[in-house]
Formats: sequence, structure tokens, C-alpha cells
Amino acid sequence: MNINGTYSFEQLLRLNRANNQAFYLSGFSHLLNNPLNSIHLASDLLKNYTQDINALFEELSDDAEQIPAGFREAGLAVLGDMPPVIQGISDSAFRLNQFVSHLAELTGRGATAASRDVDLNRLISLCASMAHHQICVHTSSFCLDLEPDLPVLAGNAEQMQQLILNLLMNALISLPDRSCAVVLSTSYNRATDSVQMRVQDEGVGISTDILPDILKPFFSTWSEYGCMGLGLNVADQIIRDHGGELAIDSELGKGTTMIVTFYRSHIKLGELDIL
Repeated sequence: MNINGTYSFEQLLRLNRANNQAFYLSGFSHLLNNPLNSIHLASDLLKNYTQDINALFEELSDDAEQIPAGFREAGLAVLGDMPPVIQGISDSAFRLNQFVSHLAELTGRGATAASRDVDLNRLISLCASMAHHQICVHTSSFCLDLEPDLPVLAGNAEQMQQLILNLLMNALISLPDRSCAVVLSTSYNRATDSVQMRVQDEGVGISTDILPDILKPFFSTWSEYGCMGLGLNVADQIIRDHGGELAIDSELGKGTTMIVTFYRSHIKLGELDIL
């Protein structure tokens, strides 16, 4: 937005693109719900039918005059392989249902995105679910260490989502191989009434000569990943808009920890409108 309160054409294009993405992604979520529910129902029916058929095979005699030789044993062997297959179908459908639910929330069509009461732990869990594929691509050691009963923050959930995803993406792409870990944790300090989020990685670290520049817009050392150098700049702005602070602890070759502290009494809701 420029000085007289109007948007440039480029800003309007960006806002329109974001709105379209949220609209069509919410439609995608709705489209998936019915087939996923059908898969759930079918897996439950298949489980019940398999149990019934298994019981019938158990009751069959071994009399060769009544059934072909080996029929009972073959049938029981096949049925014995079915429970893990059915459970796999059910588990996959459940994970997809979670993904659809999280997608609706993170695209602004669910309760989380519309709320100014931010459950940081839940939002982190949603973001981790949405980023599941990229997490698996970059590391085999990812951990959420979230302090239970974390106080609710007043804030803009959509912006907080961007903050979490930006910091998580930076941590993931910094890892030299999948054996290196990323830990995302939260804690509460009663003395200062502050909530802290830490994104700790075992990545390549940040050299001291570029550390002063990493929060500048369009500064990036990860252009090969398509990074424009806006992630940390946007993250820092969101943190400051929420009355918080960003601290960076990094050692070259050993990793980086991004420490975000939100002072609950410093948040001013009037300044947190969606841009």
C-alpha cells in the first residue's frame, strides 16, 4: 500500500492471486471429502465382511468330499493377509481427511484462519501436517516438542501461518542430508508472560559475514530452490507486528536456531489486519 492508502496494480494482482488460490483450494478440499468418506465406509464394510468370511472358513471341515483339498488352508491364508491391507486403506484415508481439514483452515476457509485467538501449538501442528511431504524429502528426523497448555495468543493466524512455514522451509533446505534433524518447539515464560517458538536445525549454518543481511528483502543463498529471499524478511515483519522479537543463533557447519518470542501484553490487534 502506498502513502495515500491505495494499492498499486502489482499489489492488487498479488492479493487477487492469493484470494483465487484460497478459493480454488477450498473447492479442492470440498471435492475430496465425499470420495474420502466413501473410502472410509468401504474399508469398514470390507473389514466386517472379511471377519465374517474368515469365521465361515474356520468352521469348514477338512473333509475332502465336502471341499477341494487345501481350499480351507488357502482361504485362511488369503484372509490372514487382509487386515493389514484394510488398515492401510483406513489409515491413508484418515491422513487425507486430516490434510483436507488442515488445508481448509490454512487457506482461510476454516475457523483457525478467521480467528484472532491463535493457538500456536495447533497452528504449528497444522503447518507441519501441510509440510509433511517436504519434511520427509529433507529429513528423516523431524520432531515437534510443544509445551502443553500454552496460553492463547492474540494475533493474525494467517500471518502466523506464513511465519511458521517460512522458518520451517529455511530450516529444511539448510540440511545437507536427510540424517540431519529439525526440531520445532514451544514454551511459556510466566515471569515475562511470553510465548517462545524455536526452530532448530542441524543445517549448514549461517556465516557471520552474511548474518547481517539475511533479513533484508530479496537476499537469498537458496536461489536453486526457487527462494526469492522474502521468507525471513516477511517472518521478521510479522514477528514485529505481533510485538515480538526474533533472535538467531547459528554456527557455520553445525546448524541454526531461530528463536521467536511473543510478549502477550505487547500485541496490538488494531495493527494486525490482513495485508
